Amino acid sequence: MTSIELGVGLFWKDQSYADFVDTIEKCESLGYDELWISNEKFFREMYISATVAAQHTKHARIGTFVADPYSHHPALTAMAIGTLDEVSQGRAMLGIGAGGTGFPPMGIKRRKPALAIKEASKIIRGLLHGETVDYQGEVVQFHNGRLNFKPRPDIPIVVASRGNLVLQTGGEVADAVMIATYAEPIGIQHALSMVEKGAKRAGRSLDDISIISRVDACIHEDRQLAYEAVKPMVGVFLWTSYPDREFVNRVGLEVPDDLEKIIAKRDYNLMHENTHLIPDSFVDKFCWAGTAEEVAEKVARVVEMGINRITFLPHPPEGGDVNGTIEAFAQVVRPHIENRLT
Repeated sequence: MTSIELGVGLFWKDQSYADFVDTIEKCESLGYDELWISNEKFFREMYISATVAAQHTKHARIGTFVADPYSHHPALTAMAIGTLDEVSQGRAMLGIGAGGTGFPPMGIKRRKPALAIKEASKIIRGLLHGETVDYQGEVVQFHNGRLNFKPRPDIPIVVASRGNLVLQTGGEVADAVMIATYAEPIGIQHALSMVEKGAKRAGRSLDDISIISRVDACIHEDRQLAYEAVKPMVGVFLWTSYPDREFVNRVGLEVPDDLEKIIAKRDYNLMHENTHLIPDSFVDKFCWAGTAEEVAEKVARVVEMGINRITFLPHPPEGGDVNGTIEAFAQVVRPHIENRLT
């Protein structure tokens, strides 16, 4: 029987502290293997939230979802992930990506993200290995510094992206690559080709890299409610990736003109009120949404590609919460796939 390593992205947004802890403990009791803690600006702080998750679990791995090389210097990222790993007794994973949401208010520009992630990874690895690092990168610099404690040197670095260049960087430097957004084999296969291209540059192959499929999800008996629940996140990544539409065209779609004109205004606040302009076809290609059985079928097609690390970011349906999707993935989707692939 094929075994799935199931992960869930946890976004501490509207919940109280007690409810957030309840969700964490629910995930542990349902057998989740990985908990990825959101870094969405400007909600609860990621590393503090991850520490809460570590203190209320015993087995699940705890990952950043995701760190970036711009808003937090890579040396501070090494310090933070080393501390989280110690708190969690060796369960930390460093998820790192280009980031994007929240940058404009801080005046941060996402310059050369693939290169920035590569340079950040070099600094972080050196520091985790106890080295004194002196690095002059094009985007990131660090001058003769070291950590004043001894972290676990092999904390896994997971590069997360849907962009071609960052996926290639992941193949080149990461222990694992989290392929984001692509919900169907057509997109994932393209992403794998990008990871493999980067791996070859470093004298590696896909076999040297763990692959994670990460998709936004909502499970509900009312299929349309599930679709509407994930559309705001589709709007988020269409906004942050603008004007890059290669990943959209790759799966045979085009952003509708009326939606693209709104995105081009670069006012993030306009997205929430215009999610009705996002076609259902975008949900089909970039999300796992629908009934539990429908979602299980879509995820099974990904697992059949040889990808057994499955992570989703649950979104609440109107009038509901994320717990229904979290429970359905563990109790319906996972068993359905594992039985199907026996």
